[in-house]
Amino acid sequence: MGKQRFCDCGSVADWAEIGSTWMCVACRDRDVKKNIDEFKNALGKLERTERALHLLKVDTFAITNLLSQLKVEMNKIEA
Repeated sequence: MGKQRFCDCGSVADWAEIGSTWMCVACRDRDVKKNIDEFKNALGKLERTERALHLLKVDTFAITNLLSQLKVEMNKIEA
């Protein structure tokens, strides 16, 4: 963790190095939550697409397997 200092978001927090940049911990946490929400959104869209393709009698075996793997990874992230 880096030094405590003010962030543009108004937080006085520790700073963490993310890749080659520094980000306040509060902003990092919000960014992570936003990315997880976007991932869940994309997963939901993929599930709806898979159901629609299944109704059209399209072979969805590969998509179903991919969805299962993504859900497992999502559960690991949320744990």
